[in-house]
Amino acid sequence: MLQGMLRWRVLAACIAISFAAMPAGSVSAATATSDLIAAPPSSDWQVDPQTGPMTKEDIYGADASKVDQFVDAFRSVWTIQNPRRIMADRLEHYSSAVWAAFRYGESHGASLKNKSHSSVNDVSGFGPNAYEVTDPVDANGFLRDSIIFQQGDYLAVVSLYDQTQPDHSMLLDQSRRQFDIIPLPVGDFNAIGHGVFVTIVIGVLVVLGIAAIIGVVVLISTQRRRQPPPQPFGMRLSPDRNYWWDGQSWQDASRRLPIGAQLSPDGAHWWDGVSWRPRPPA
Repeated sequence: MLQGMLRWRVLAACIAISFAAMPAGSVSAATATSDLIAAPPSSDWQVDPQTGPMTKEDIYGADASKVDQFVDAFRSVWTIQNPRRIMADRLEHYSSAVWAAFRYGESHGASLKNKSHSSVNDVSGFGPNAYEVTDPVDANGFLRDSIIFQQGDYLAVVSLYDQTQPDHSMLLDQSRRQFDIIPLPVGDFNAIGHGVFVTIVIGVLVVLGIAAIIGVVVLISTQRRRQPPPQPFGMRLSPDRNYWWDGQSWQDASRRLPIGAQLSPDGAHWWDGVSWRPRPPA
């Protein structure tokens, strides 16, 4: 049981090290983030001056230092006049899918704690990491409906502002098209596959080494338990071990117990250096 526990602990540690050492980046790193923004629903939408690249400080302000492995971000903003609506599509790029998922978890947790939101609910159709947030009327008279999701190395925030009820079907359409345009992190998947393979090999070697050490320790311990301690120095037996020398003459070992002989726990046998022999009668 001890060996089994050690085996799983070693493998778990190796897998954790493998993921921690996974290189950043993916095949999508060669594509500019601005090129991965989905187009607006129709040509009626006009590009707003707020469109452009964003820094970590632009997005997170005083909390920017807490956001890890941020690469860059781009936000496209469109407006339409009749009726008055605003659509914003922000795409944040991180060094790997692991960090993008980590940032998603922070965002989701913060939204759940923010009591100013009207609602925060998970949403399907955008992978396992996606939720929707609605907000009450702001100072400019706009309601907001947003879908936030993580796909590959990216975190997307798609928002629709409306002075009446935001068109939920329009928001879903924009979010789905944004989701579909983000490439999968093939580089990360390859790195994970390679890392897991190396982890398994290292884990097996380590486990085998531990098992071998445990086996040697058990064998030595068993042999020590089975072998009695050596005979006291000076006890001399004849070649056939039937006689022992008392310093003046040879004594019959079957009739007289050698001086200093090692006795068995029950006192019924003595050790002649090779085997246990019955103790002679007193």
